Amino acid sequence: MLVRGELPNRPTRIVSMNPSATEFLFLIGAGHLVVGVDSWSYRPREALRKPRVGSFTTLNHGALKTLEPDLAILYYPVQRQLVDALGVPVVAVPTPTSIDGAVAAFRALGRLVDMDEEADRVAGIYRDLFREPRVDADGVLAAFWLGGVDIAGKMSFTADALEAVGARYVDLKGIFVFRRDEEEALPLLDSVDPALMVYEAKTKAPDPREAEWIRRGKCRACREGAVVVTPNDTLAHYGPSLPLDMGPVADALGKGGGVVGGTSSVLIPGLGDGFYRAYR
Repeated sequence: MLVRGELPNRPTRIVSMNPSATEFLFLIGAGHLVVGVDSWSYRPREALRKPRVGSFTTLNHGALKTLEPDLAILYYPVQRQLVDALGVPVVAVPTPTSIDGAVAAFRALGRLVDMDEEADRVAGIYRDLFREPRVDADGVLAAFWLGGVDIAGKMSFTADALEAVGARYVDLKGIFVFRRDEEEALPLLDSVDPALMVYEAKTKAPDPREAEWIRRGKCRACREGAVVVTPNDTLAHYGPSLPLDMGPVADALGKGGGVVGGTSSVLIPGLGDGFYRAYR
């Protein structure tokens, strides 16, 4: 983790602009320490009650100053421009490249708030939820719309999560590969020739027609229409809801395509809801 400033022995006023970290802190019972969040921190539902201090990459300095935090948690390198702009001690959590990397980050967060035992318990469940293969699929590739087409490489936590549930990922080097638009992305799809595409849509109510651009390519998934369309923010985060959302994604992969519904970004579950039952 990247650290700026002198960290408090035990923070009591945390601003979390890392949605995955926010969800984890709430699940281990540290939600009362969180005084502010970014606009994408809506899991669990209790996080919606916290003041917003900016978007994923922008900052409302006035709102931050009012909250008087003693620690800020960021997502690195996406939020690297905020590291020195916050004016408070910062812990920037690097984007994990694997499920084990996410587990390590969660355990480090637990130690940061002096809740080691509970953090280890929840992180262990998170890891165990990925141990059971749920599908048998070859040649899978995941893409997201993030103001352009962001394609997950073999060294991403998205690829590792898919592999953990039995979806063997294509051999695309790197972590994430960004293309400005669909036309730029198609040659990359064709070059790695996925048999199955997972496409994370722009909205929480995905319209299958949004993925029609994939059919213009020459890859196997493109030609055969083997595309799984998920709601926005289903696979683009690594929070505790990720392994729980992999169930419906794996089901759709097993069918060779389809639209996934009812993921955490749509349900926005609360801590007491059945969605988080596995962590209790």
